[in-house]
Amino acid sequence: MAENQTPAEQFTRKKAALLAALLISAVAIYFLADGPNFDFVHWRRKYRQFEIAKPRVKPIKVTGEVVDAWCYASQTMGPGRGEGHKACALACSYGGVTMGILEDGSKDLYIAAKTKGYHGCNELLIPYVAQKVTVTGWVGDLGGCRMLKIDKVEAVPIKSSFPTKAPPDHPEEVQPPK
Repeated sequence: MAENQTPAEQFTRKKAALLAALLISAVAIYFLADGPNFDFVHWRRKYRQFEIAKPRVKPIKVTGEVVDAWCYASQTMGPGRGEGHKACALACSYGGVTMGILEDGSKDLYIAAKTKGYHGCNELLIPYVAQKVTVTGWVGDLGGCRMLKIDKVEAVPIKSSFPTKAPPDHPEEVQPPK
């Protein structure tokens, strides 16, 4: 159709399209800017500025027991911790319940939110359920909720109540612990 038009008709058609686009833009700006009460300075302040919040994350090293966060926090299955709760904690974690670190001493619960990227921590913590670990990472603490991003997990060595002396040469000399 454009082939049959003269250059003047093509120019007129382009002018009409440009005029229509300008008219639509003007109407949109009018309605977006609250009609005749448009205040460009106010609009620019309201929609163009934003504050960058300071990060609330800090490095941390926590030592405590690996627990499933729901059972510990709700106490629905008893105390929700310890070797007696291990089977339940494993079932919960395999079912998707978030794991946490129950800090020694303070008994603060750190929710293990993620490791690297966008991966949760359950696969990382399942081998340590009901055991003491030392976790290194970052914590975000807001409103009483402590979210933990784990960088490294190390099992805390179990302290034995038995003496660590070398066994004697003769078995009859072995004394039971007192």
